[in-house]
Amino acid sequence: MDFELLKKNIKTNRQAQTEIYSSCYKRVYASCLRIVRDAHDAEDLMQEAFIHAFHKIDSFRGEAELSTWICRIAINKCLDHLKKRRVELCYDEHWVQKAEENGSSESVSNYDVERIQKAMQELPEGCRIIFTLHIFEEMDHKSIASKLGIKEGSSRAQYARAKNKIQELVTNTYV
Repeated sequence: MDFELLKKNIKTNRQAQTEIYSSCYKRVYASCLRIVRDAHDAEDLMQEAFIHAFHKIDSFRGEAELSTWICRIAINKCLDHLKKRRVELCYDEHWVQKAEENGSSESVSNYDVERIQKAMQELPEGCRIIFTLHIFEEMDHKSIASKLGIKEGSSRAQYARAKNKIQELVTNTYV
């Protein structure tokens, strides 16, 4: 299906919308759930993202996969939702310094997924959001900082704090 036909079909054809929804709703929902941590909110925000995507399909440039574009819309919806709730991102100069000292060379890849997920649930919301955006949504710290209205150093610090806390919890608590 060519690009323009795809855009036209999604905008006017319910079957095409259903096919697109069916092909990527799990990814979009998982992204929403990781950010908002509430199944009902995640589902609502996912639905809003699909509606927005189908209405604004003309702005889709095809530079990324359609599912990636819809996922970005969903992430933005989630972040806007959290901003409305005024989620505070805890900031500590100590963590900025520690992030700069540690860099990003450490890895949690040798820990099993279930233990990491449990540890992520223990993170303060601001740290968890930045960790999720950086690791799962592959956003760089400059983009995260811009989207959340914080300094890039704060994003790096929150990420380092989250990573260190996850490593600590996985190593010492969830054995």
